Amino acid sequence: MKLRLRWLRGRREREHRILRRLATGFFVVGILALGICALAYLSAVVSQALEQREFESSLNLPSSARFDAHAKPPAASVSRLEIPRLGLSVMVHEGVGSRILQIGAGHIPGTAPPGDFGNIGIAAHRDTFFRKLRSIRRDDAILLDTLDGTYQYAVEWTRVVKPSDLQVLASSEQPVLTLVTCYPFYYVGPAPNRFIVRARRVTSGGTIQPLPFDENR
Repeated sequence: MKLRLRWLRGRREREHRILRRLATGFFVVGILALGICALAYLSAVVSQALEQREFESSLNLPSSARFDAHAKPPAASVSRLEIPRLGLSVMVHEGVGSRILQIGAGHIPGTAPPGDFGNIGIAAHRDTFFRKLRSIRRDDAILLDTLDGTYQYAVEWTRVVKPSDLQVLASSEQPVLTLVTCYPFYYVGPAPNRFIVRARRVTSGGTIQPLPFDENR
């Protein structure tokens, strides 16, 4: 009887030790995960700040020097997307690879280049740069800064679609802008849907011209 009690007591102690080690292990893994997330966020913030400054420098160059092969190359980002009412400003890179979307927004390949006629597609993560799209409204102004100038758009509609619905990125004869992010915004894990924002370019006098860039904006 005593031997059995000792064996049971020893078994409980071993189980408690294992549970304590598991708890410690999970705690360490949790801290590491938070650290990795914080590092990724900090990297994105620093990258955005540096690219914003580089982009501003490129905009301040004379127009003839912006694309001069012998001049300093312009900013690596193709454009900058801004939604003033939401306080959203993000540099847009070419492509939508994982690394690109970690540090900014991405121009969707196959869609019209920023500033051109057609359907311009831009994507970003719902939990970082496009989080504020959850508060977007009809007629909100969207500004697309390029080295050619600033193009202004007005939101027409928003829609939730399946990832397989690529019709929202179909080419268009009209100058439109399509923003894409995952949905729901607070979903845990890979989100099942996509949140779409469609905006039309604002015209003046029947012609579409880039607005002069306002460095004080």
